Amino acid sequence: MATKIVEVHPGIYEIFLPLPMRPTIINVYLLDCHGAWALVDTGMNSPESIAALEAAMAEVGIKIEDLDAIIATHHHIDHFGASGEIRRRSHATTHIHRLEAERAGRMVEFGKTSSHDRPESRAFFVRHGFPIEQLAPTGMRPAWMGTSMYGPVTQPDRFIDDHDVIKIGDRELEVIWTPGHSPGHNVIYIRKEKVMIVGDHLLPKITPHVGIYPDAAGTNPLGDFLNSQLKVQKFEVELVLPAHGGVYHDHRHRANQLIEHHRYREAEMLDLTRKTPQTAFEVAQQVFGGEERPLFHVMAATFETLAHLEFACFEGRARRSERGERTVFQAL
Repeated sequence: MATKIVEVHPGIYEIFLPLPMRPTIINVYLLDCHGAWALVDTGMNSPESIAALEAAMAEVGIKIEDLDAIIATHHHIDHFGASGEIRRRSHATTHIHRLEAERAGRMVEFGKTSSHDRPESRAFFVRHGFPIEQLAPTGMRPAWMGTSMYGPVTQPDRFIDDHDVIKIGDRELEVIWTPGHSPGHNVIYIRKEKVMIVGDHLLPKITPHVGIYPDAAGTNPLGDFLNSQLKVQKFEVELVLPAHGGVYHDHRHRANQLIEHHRYREAEMLDLTRKTPQTAFEVAQQVFGGEERPLFHVMAATFETLAHLEFACFEGRARRSERGERTVFQAL
């Protein structure tokens, strides 16, 4: 069996946990705090992931029950899905941003019904051109929703926020709030060693999803994401530890690449609206392709497009108007 744990820096271990979707692996990070142990992110609550975590920890001579702290970069299933089970077994102090804890609780509730059945959610889909009346709402739910694979802590022991310092053993972990991919996303900075654990904020090969959904109408997550890319560049970093992909070193270069990617994508979308105002769904179909794709991916593409169009409005490069029941956007 391939090694599931690698010491990437003295006392900092990268653990590879399986996922049943793409990306197929999440990297979580185990920190030896010399007298205490901390885990940054947890993987999802599947038997395969828990078994891989147990096997990896055994290689350094500890068990899940030995953990003293769990720290979440954000609430998504691959990052926080197993937090409930791990805290139950270890009684570890669990840290997460308040906005993420709220969303974890909301996701658990949505799993019991369907958020798309709510009148306000359906109206949001219709407004942005998504043909929800012709489609089965269940197709817009990820397969894991409502299953035991998402078992997050919804009442954490400590809410964390920007500039907080989490002291565990002899380590000081600084919290840097980086909203965008999710509203309460944080990266963890170990200043003494110039190490940054970045969650999904600074992935080396892929761009994290940034979208606007019914519960986030009126917000500007793409603007937040780009500002967060500028923010992390102020820190001196020699080792970047992402949730997906290999470790790397030049965080400023990658942050600038992500900014340029989104600027290019926004320009591409606005070009499509210069002659005729269009809904987010209409633009997404042209940018991301109209071929047969899972419905959940079509929805994600629509609301990622919406984030770009709303960002352009915030910055004065586009305007929104109403076309019947639809909101349409046009480049200025």
